[in-house]
Amino acid sequence: MADKDQEERLRLFFKHEEEPLHLKKYVRKHPTNKMAWYLLGRAYDAQGKHGKALYCYTQAGEIYEAFENQAAPIPPGIWLPPDRSQRRTRHGWLRLVRMVVISTLAVIGIAYMPAAPPASVQNVPAFPHADPGEAAHAKVYYVSGGKDKESVGAALREMLIHERANSYAILAYGKPTDDREWISWLEPPDLLLSVESKQDAGQQQISYHDAESCACQPSDPAKARAIFQSWAAEREQELILRSAIEAYMRKTGTAPEVVEELSQPYPNNILPGVTSHMQQLFDAQQAQQATHMAVPTSGQSAASKQLHNVSPEQAVGADAGGAALPRGLIAPLTEPLRIVVDKANHRLVLVSGGIIVRSYPVGLGAGRTPEGIFEISEKVRNPNGKSDGEFGSRGMTLSDTMYAIHGTDKPASVGKDESLGCIRMLEDDVEELFDMIPMGTQVTIGKGLLPTEIKRGDPAFRMPLHTTETNPGKVYKWLE
Repeated sequence: MADKDQEERLRLFFKHEEEPLHLKKYVRKHPTNKMAWYLLGRAYDAQGKHGKALYCYTQAGEIYEAFENQAAPIPPGIWLPPDRSQRRTRHGWLRLVRMVVISTLAVIGIAYMPAAPPASVQNVPAFPHADPGEAAHAKVYYVSGGKDKESVGAALREMLIHERANSYAILAYGKPTDDREWISWLEPPDLLLSVESKQDAGQQQISYHDAESCACQPSDPAKARAIFQSWAAEREQELILRSAIEAYMRKTGTAPEVVEELSQPYPNNILPGVTSHMQQLFDAQQAQQATHMAVPTSGQSAASKQLHNVSPEQAVGADAGGAALPRGLIAPLTEPLRIVVDKANHRLVLVSGGIIVRSYPVGLGAGRTPEGIFEISEKVRNPNGKSDGEFGSRGMTLSDTMYAIHGTDKPASVGKDESLGCIRMLEDDVEELFDMIPMGTQVTIGKGLLPTEIKRGDPAFRMPLHTTETNPGKVYKWLE
């Protein structure tokens, strides 16, 4: 009798409505799926059909309570068992259902995003209670709002609805810089929650790791943090590789066929070399592209033909850029590397989108240092044949001018305006920057652009040297 009553109510509910058709069809087939009822209710609310939305929210029950942080409404004529109504409290968030039926989301159009290929990076931390392969298949998002329950709840909804998670996904809160205009990459983020696939592919486990954002007793974040740390180390290398491929494509008009093309001898040294993880990323993606190639023509290799028609992101299996993500989510380190120099506070930062990846103190020349947008047009190791000369051990020319970013034999001048216009850096800092940025990187110089924090790699990032980057045939006369 109860089943017949449910079918009759469904029939009457859908009798006159044509939209949103895809959700309605799913709920007809799966009337006990509370996530589907909740999504349908949100769709009706957006259309201003609040009566129908109310009915859906009632059917959604605890799913509604979890996402809306309040008890599910009760339309007139709907009877609830006493035990259910008694369970309701103002802390509906704390009862957020741990197992979410992902099959619902698949039906409404979630596209599967291939995971990055397995990586091999030294000093990767072990995963407590986790399969070591999980980091390679993990996705990490930053919440674009604050740590309040509303922002986190909205971000979680977007993760579940629009972004199909792999075996493990993490939502984190990136720490803002002092001026709150940027996110600091090297400042460990707060891990808010993780979503882990279970053996049953139709279910996922949600675990909360931050008491402030969930107003709950958080679970142990050890596994999530270990996976995040491994992911972050690999993410930096993926970012450098994507930026280098983009720089190579701007310079040559085509994508590299082999990764060695990124580290040719001076003056074509986009990068000094690549790490083993970067090599594996490139090779694995090239192999994947080749398997989908049509029959090659005119003697052109299949891999070459394919790679010459892809973006830098596609060339290394990257996520979409931050702007393409659903509202409320940020995919860290997806935009190409850029350099920003602030003449007011003597800072040089390496950024990806709105995230500061590194921040260094620099010496400048006050009004003698030009402002505007430049690019790294030349990279040279040991300019003028030595590492301890006036330009230090590294030099990077700005747009074929007499200005450069370089080391110095006057380290006390860093933080001051004593140069003739160039940008001076300390030895360890300039060597890390040199290894991370591809030739062709954009450089913006201005005032009032940056916070004052200094954030270096610990330990400093070092790229393997696979090429010759010296230029003994030239005497450099930058405006030191």
